[in-house]
Amino acid sequence: MHRVINFFTIRLTESFMLPGNSQILTCPFCGKEKEIMSLLSGNTFGSILWSDNKQIAPMLPEISFVQKCPHCKKYYIRTRQRGRYATDSYSFDTGRLSFSEMKEAFVQLSSDGFQSRDEEASVRMMLHHAYNDNYYRTDESHEVEPGDSELFHENGLWLIENAITDNLMKAEYYREIGEMESARSVLDSTSVSDEFQKSIASAIYKKLDKNDCKVFEITRS
Repeated sequence: MHRVINFFTIRLTESFMLPGNSQILTCPFCGKEKEIMSLLSGNTFGSILWSDNKQIAPMLPEISFVQKCPHCKKYYIRTRQRGRYATDSYSFDTGRLSFSEMKEAFVQLSSDGFQSRDEEASVRMMLHHAYNDNYYRTDESHEVEPGDSELFHENGLWLIENAITDNLMKAEYYREIGEMESARSVLDSTSVSDEFQKSIASAIYKKLDKNDCKVFEITRS
């Protein structure tokens, strides 16, 4: 689950990626099973940290919080499942969802009802990241489809108001959803002493000066 507390928390580990036995998930709607990846250990070598607080680490793949049933195509939350693992099989399927799938998942899961505010925040954070994946996190640029920017804006405001506690991260999310004045106001009132966070604040100011709302790389290891 994405616990949204501090901005730009880099996960570190000294071990190599070591997969464990597949985790077996049971769809709560149709009762059929799927196997997904489990990790015993991993590392952040070759990772990229982005300004929306998403870290992409080839040797520490993230198992999707929301899973899609390959049989009935419904969506469900992985952490509601009881821990059950295969005895003799491995899987490299993380259950990663595209932006179009995350939009479907958000509608369905919102209708089904969330069990906690943290659970809703985790799903909404996935939606925010998936939007940036789709439109800005690749070298291919394409026009934002009608309705997507409005959804992104509304979802970003919810995260700012209900989940994000760090002011630097709030400023960045305001910038990404196009609320440039709010972003600058929060940033102006935020005091940072850490050199790493100072460099992030400086990068956000530069983007604000250009009226640029695109997500950007923070670090690459």
